[in-house]
Amino acid sequence: MMHLSEKIEKIVKEVEIFIQYGVQESEQQDALKFLHRYKNDTLALQLMRTFYTSLPETHEESIARITLIQKKDDIFLLGLTTARHSYLYLATEQKALLLGEYGCEIVEPEALAFFGYPDTKVFFEKYPGLMSCEEYESVGVTGARFCPVCASAVGEYHLLGCPVEVCPWCDGQFTRCSCRFEKLGVEILEDEEELEELERILEEKGRVPYSKEQCPSYPSGTDE
Repeated sequence: MMHLSEKIEKIVKEVEIFIQYGVQESEQQDALKFLHRYKNDTLALQLMRTFYTSLPETHEESIARITLIQKKDDIFLLGLTTARHSYLYLATEQKALLLGEYGCEIVEPEALAFFGYPDTKVFFEKYPGLMSCEEYESVGVTGARFCPVCASAVGEYHLLGCPVEVCPWCDGQFTRCSCRFEKLGVEILEDEEELEELERILEEKGRVPYSKEQCPSYPSGTDE
C-alpha cells in the first residue's frame, strides 16, 4: 500500500508534468511556485491535478488563488481563480469535481443543495464574487483552522470519537476521561446502541465545537 507521503509526491510530480505541457510558458514558473506552496496539502493537490488535467477550453492559465467558500463534513466547496477566469469546485482529499465557471451555469446544481442552497440564484446572491471569500490555506500551514485529526472546521462538531474533542462535563479530553462511561453507567462501550445513546446525551448536554485553541500546535499565550 502506498504511504501518504508517497501519494503526495506522486501527485506533485504529475501536476508538474501537466503544468509543463498545459500551461503557457510565460506562466509556468508562477504555476510551479503555487504548486509548491501547497505541496503537502492533499486536498489542494487533488484540485490542481483536476484543473490541469482538464484545462477549461484552451485558456492554458496557471492557478493564482484557491478560495475556501464552505466545508461540510469532509467535502469542500472551493473557488479557483486564474488571472482571467474563476471556477467552482467540489473537493475532497480523494478527488475534485468542476462545477462550472464562477457566475455561470453550474453543471451539478444539486451539489449546492448539499451546502444548503436551493438554487444557484441564492448561492450567487450570497457569494457574488470570490474575492469576498477567504483564501484557502493549507492545514499544514495554519495548523488550526481544521481539527488535525477529524478535519472539522472551527465551529463544527468533531466526529464522534475524535481524541481532540473536549468533554462538556469535565473539560478534559473526551476520549480519555471517564465521563462517557459514568453517564451511560457502563465500564466499556460495546455496541452501536450505546454509541447512539452517548451521542444523544452529548448533544443534550451541549457538545464543544472545535476551536483553534484545541489544536495541540496552537500557541497558548503563556511563556514557559
